[in-house]
Amino acid sequence: MNNPVRLLLLLLTAAALTTARAQAPATKPGYSVMVEVSYDEKGVPVDGKVFQSDDPTGDHTLEQIALNMAQQDKQPPHLDANGQPVKFKAHRPFNFPVEGDQGEAANADRPVLHAGHQVLPVFPANAAVQTVMGGAIVQLVIREDGTVRSVTTLRASQPEFAQAAETALKQWVFNPRGGPGRPPESTWNIAIGFSKDGRPVDLKWRLAPRPSIGSFVVGRVMVPAAPATPAAAPAAATPAEKK
Repeated sequence: MNNPVRLLLLLLTAAALTTARAQAPATKPGYSVMVEVSYDEKGVPVDGKVFQSDDPTGDHTLEQIALNMAQQDKQPPHLDANGQPVKFKAHRPFNFPVEGDQGEAANADRPVLHAGHQVLPVFPANAAVQTVMGGAIVQLVIREDGTVRSVTTLRASQPEFAQAAETALKQWVFNPRGGPGRPPESTWNIAIGFSKDGRPVDLKWRLAPRPSIGSFVVGRVMVPAAPATPAAAPAAATPAEKK
């Protein structure tokens, strides 16, 4: 029997390391993480910390991926004035390309969800998707009063995930954004992942192209069925009394 669908934070996946590319942030649209790496005298990384980041994931997934990659980033030794190898630090940029991303500037004046109850997507009950994971990248057109005029799926791994996302998001309400110089409507994207048993969803379903209002993961936790109770053994017949 399945537990009720609930909102889950997605754990870091080692498989996602292959989707990241160590490139300068300005070379491609997408999200960027700059890591400051400390190296020993041999150029082997010994420590790292995030120096700059626009990671949009709530659990810092991109930053963790960048830190893990930086630990594998061996560099040629640095020499001092006497030709002796010395410890050193360097900034290593990591870029995570996203199709259609317009860059950090596009996220200026991002809308804020209105406080209170908001309808969340639910994991589809359709048997066809009960054992799969994936997600949807959805676009919202938000009126100046904060209501959603339209919801469009840009891409999705399964039609059922697109439908679940659209059904919920069209009911969202944001804080009003009217005022001088503001457009009557604005367009924003959101990434929604669908996870089973808390397993990581592919990174492409966690990153929405900017302008973006963020991302989250909906999960289904499968609970093993309780073992069947053995049937009670029939009572032994009592021998008939001899007369």
